[in-house]
Amino acid sequence: MKTITICLLLIVGGTCLLSTNANATAGDSTNFEDIDLDTLIAELDDEYVDVQEYGFIRSVRKVLRKALKSIRGVNCIVKEVTEILTAATDYVDAVDACGTAVPKDVAAIVKSCKDIITICNNIIHLNSQLCSTDDTDSNQMSSKKCTYQLFKATMKLARKINTTLKQIAKLPSDTSSCFGTATNQLKETFNNFLPNINACIDDM
Repeated sequence: MKTITICLLLIVGGTCLLSTNANATAGDSTNFEDIDLDTLIAELDDEYVDVQEYGFIRSVRKVLRKALKSIRGVNCIVKEVTEILTAATDYVDAVDACGTAVPKDVAAIVKSCKDIITICNNIIHLNSQLCSTDDTDSNQMSSKKCTYQLFKATMKLARKINTTLKQIAKLPSDTSSCFGTATNQLKETFNNFLPNINACIDDM
């Protein structure tokens, strides 16, 4: 059932992106290049300002600033968000399939993954909710709102991924191989999130 849900979300996300691209071709949809992203970033809540000094977050901000300047860049973000969604869902299922008592450390990672699943779903649906409009008069306001909300949501996801990677790093070495294998697969996908977005943008 969870796999079917993910497939449906991917279809919805892809449909929204195709719609956005089609509208952009027509010239009456979101034009990310016209947005003053630096000004929007400066308006972020204090919870984001507090973590600016961390290298991981600074790297994320740099990549997102570049990605959110074009619809193709947004596509790169959503594509990798779906990868994170799939990995997090697969991890929750894999832990459940181990069929044994779940250690406290693994349970904490599972909880983080469930939070990540929620954030990913919000990002995927955000495109259809804010990032496409047939109303030319409201286009600029919609563009600003879309860019701002996408940035905030993706930053929230990146921070949660970072937190989860720290939890994974603290997992005891004697953790059951069933949990360990699933966790290693999750770690690989999470570590690839930012590099994959960056590579996708560079290939545009």
